[in-house]
Amino acid sequence: MSYTQIWINGYLHPTQAMDAVARLKTPKFGVLCVILRGLLLSVFLYMPFYLLGFEPITPAYLSIFDTPYYFLYAAAFWPVFNLLSLIFLQGVAYTVLRILGYPANFDQMLNLAGLLDLIIGIVLLAFDWMMVAIDRHENMILLGLAHILISDPWSIALTAAFFKKYFHVPVGVSILLGILLRLLFIPIAAVLIRT
Repeated sequence: MSYTQIWINGYLHPTQAMDAVARLKTPKFGVLCVILRGLLLSVFLYMPFYLLGFEPITPAYLSIFDTPYYFLYAAAFWPVFNLLSLIFLQGVAYTVLRILGYPANFDQMLNLAGLLDLIIGIVLLAFDWMMVAIDRHENMILLGLAHILISDPWSIALTAAFFKKYFHVPVGVSILLGILLRLLFIPIAAVLIRT
């Protein structure tokens, strides 16, 4: 199955996509997915926001991000941030699974997380533009909750199914691990990402 077919099947036939991901020999696919999502966000969200003169609605916790050029900078650094987040969060998940005695495979985890980042990220991108179209893009609480409600159940459910099938991890452990990763990501994102 080609990379494009895996991506499309991520929407239409998630089980087939996850089986294809499990057969990949290197983490190249996951890395490409994460970079592609980063580029899509840069080109179709951050750069248009900058060109349209949008101001971030969330405060800057680092003075370097307290600038009217934030969305321009975000267009440049988002792909790198997204890739580093993937490696860090999956590294934590891999370490926890190995400590608990499960036969986790880091390459497979990177590929699965990359695929989920891309397929869910595109839905979130469409949602964000829908919010702009109905003039609700400045409601920080609505955006944040909607992102969590769209991405977390989807991501955790597919990850739990994959981990159960390939690593023999109980669903409850996968859910707790997903919650842990979200709790680790939120403070990092809050400091570095403004919307």
